[in-house]
Amino acid sequence: MVPATPVTPAQQTRYARVLAVAAESLSAAGGDAIQMKDLAQRSGVSLATLYRYFPSKEYVLLAVSLARYQEAARKVYAEEPQGGTVRERVAGHLLREFRAQQRDPRLTATLSQALSDTTRSYSSMIETIEHLHTQILRHVAAAGGPLSEQQQRLLPIVIDIFAAASRQWLAGNCPAAEAEYRIEVGCELLEVPDDAVALELERSAPDTRLA
Repeated sequence: MVPATPVTPAQQTRYARVLAVAAESLSAAGGDAIQMKDLAQRSGVSLATLYRYFPSKEYVLLAVSLARYQEAARKVYAEEPQGGTVRERVAGHLLREFRAQQRDPRLTATLSQALSDTTRSYSSMIETIEHLHTQILRHVAAAGGPLSEQQQRLLPIVIDIFAAASRQWLAGNCPAAEAEYRIEVGCELLEVPDDAVALELERSAPDTRLA
C-alpha cells in the first residue's frame, strides 16, 4: 500500500498532529507506546485516515524521523554555519545533534532502531531520511562554498562514524563523553589533504588487471 500524501492545509494539519502525538508518546515510553488505534484516538483522526497516511507502526516511526530531519534542515539552512574550517563546522553540528539525542534517549533509541531494523519495503523512506541527513551536513560543511571532491567522499564516512558512536552510546557500551570523542576524531578525517586521500583510495581500489 502506497501511503497518501497530505495536500490540503487540513490534511497537513492532521498529519502533523499525528506526528506530534507519536513523538510525545515515544519520548514518554519508547516504541511500545505506539498502538495504531490509540494513536488515532489521541490525534483526533479516524483509524481509516491514520492507515491511509501511515500504513503501519514502523512507517509512523520513520515519518517521525523524517519530520525531525526536515525541521533540522529548516533551522540549519536559516542560520550561518559556525566554524572556520570544514572539520570545525561538521564537528560542531554533529556534536549538537548528539547532545539533542541525549536529551530524549527513548525517542532516539526507538527511531535509531526503526532506521536499522525496518523491513526493506520502506527502503525509499529510509533512503530519503539518510539523503536529507547527508544534505544537511554538506550544507554545514560547505558554508556557502564548494567542498573538494575528496571531502565529499569522506563526508559519508564521517556520518557512519557518528552513527556508530551514537549506537554504542545507546547500547550502553560507551559513555556520552567517549562517544563525543569518537565523533570529533572522525571529523578530523576532513582535514586529511586531498592528495593523501586520493593516494589511499588508489591503493585500496581492486586491481582489475587480475580479473
